[in-house]
Amino acid sequence: MEQVTSEEARLLRRYGPGHRQVAVCFHHAGGGMSSYRGWADRLRTHVDVVLVQLKGREDRTAEPLTDDLGELAVRIARGICEMPYDEILLVGHSMGATVAWAVADAMWAVYRRRARVVLSAQAPPPYTDQVGRQPPPADHDRPAEDPGACGDTLTSAADAFHARLLAADLAWMAREFPALVPRPLPVDVHCLAADRDPLLAPGDMAGWASLTTRRFSRRTVPGGHMYLLTNPEPVLDLVGELAVHGTTDRVIGVVH
Repeated sequence: MEQVTSEEARLLRRYGPGHRQVAVCFHHAGGGMSSYRGWADRLRTHVDVVLVQLKGREDRTAEPLTDDLGELAVRIARGICEMPYDEILLVGHSMGATVAWAVADAMWAVYRRRARVVLSAQAPPPYTDQVGRQPPPADHDRPAEDPGACGDTLTSAADAFHARLLAADLAWMAREFPALVPRPLPVDVHCLAADRDPLLAPGDMAGWASLTTRRFSRRTVPGGHMYLLTNPEPVLDLVGELAVHGTTDRVIGVVH
């Protein structure tokens, strides 16, 4: 794993055998890079994997997430573009979809790098300060990695921490997302929406079509808002398809 700066080393974690293309994965609100546990092994035939780890979670709990979205997007875009990849895949979920879109915008505006972008379970901008104000769905509860492995006290502590993290992320979204200017990008956009997502109807994803001047596609997959955690196959399959077919623009972007 290459490290350009200590901040970048904490923000971007790189895994893989050294392919010329990479999938960069952005996590959802209340989550962290562990949401993509196992993806590096699943995708290693075609791509390397970079996991984005925002502040305030997992091994970054001591760093509160207070970053300006625009500055964060440029920082991530710079780190990605300095890596030795011809094709870059941006992969995110829900909140991560918007962060990844901001990164795709920065990659084009600052570095003139095009991205194919896959967006899942997130409405397009513009956003108001009400973004993230809806109560989280039941499937947004902290997933039990190993039910029964922890006592009730540890489980309650973990649930309380997850609730605080989710609240902090939603507050950050409400503060930062309204500043994101929706402008069309010369990138391919591929959308996924779950058929039982209480926060987003599949048809709501159609609005992303107006933000691309290139190819747009939309798929509906089974599950709720957090389907990616229990059934990542639709996104993994799409990433694999894009990786196999490649792109003449040498950059790919995937967002959930």
